[in-house]
Amino acid sequence: MSWRVSCAIGFSLAAVAAGHAGTQSPDAATAAIVERAGRYVEAYEKEFSGLICEEQQHQTLIRPDGRVHDQRDLKSDLLMVKVGDRWLQQVFRDVIEVDGKPVRNRSDRLRKLFLEGSKTAMQQATAIAKESGRYNIGISRNGNSPLLPIFVLDPHLAPRFRFVLSGTSLAFTEFSSPSFLHYSERGVLHDFMSHGSFEIDPATGRILGAELSAETPKVETSISVRYHEDPQLKLFVPTDLQERYRLPDRPRDDRVEVASTYSAFRRFTVIVSEEIKTPR
Repeated sequence: MSWRVSCAIGFSLAAVAAGHAGTQSPDAATAAIVERAGRYVEAYEKEFSGLICEEQQHQTLIRPDGRVHDQRDLKSDLLMVKVGDRWLQQVFRDVIEVDGKPVRNRSDRLRKLFLEGSKTAMQQATAIAKESGRYNIGISRNGNSPLLPIFVLDPHLAPRFRFVLSGTSLAFTEFSSPSFLHYSERGVLHDFMSHGSFEIDPATGRILGAELSAETPKVETSISVRYHEDPQLKLFVPTDLQERYRLPDRPRDDRVEVASTYSAFRRFTVIVSEEIKTPR
């Protein structure tokens, strides 16, 4: 089974279909917070595009009896870019080290992905997704991002979710197909309805933390992320991410747990149109 978390195609399908989602009528206070948070996310997408940071990731495969089967440590540069007028929910991981050992030909991979050829942006994103996942252990997965949960509040996607406000907690449940997330089995995409909650500043719509889960009889995942203000960028950035993946219909398989931290955020100028390029 291959696993795809909000890859470019999955996100595009959700964004295109969002206008056809059923409508919900939350109370006035909740609706106001969702709208405020949506404006925050739209501004956030613009601010975060072109940022690069360092990701330290520890992956663990755990047997059904709780014993550790395998582990892997990755150190990567993480970059997210915006393509045209749409937010391409796809991260580019330039893996620097695997289990403490430098990766060979790192600069050559970067050159091939961003500077060579005439690939379209979507084809380029596919190549990036493949590169991102090649060092993972356990379930095949691409596109896992510390920003993934906040896209639930993007005004293009929010209409497919029900929201409930309780203090500073904003819970959400997806109800409209095609879903925000997808998983792929034998090349066929399947809906992967998600639910979770945000820790939110009601006055500004700022997102301080998020939890997202999705379950089917075949695949389960959960994501938890925290955001804190970077004093230099004046932007709330992800600081840590916890991920879990499990295949319920294969109880003898390992589950995957991933712990990531993020630091050293800086600007990385990327010009993006139909192709992904860097300036001369």
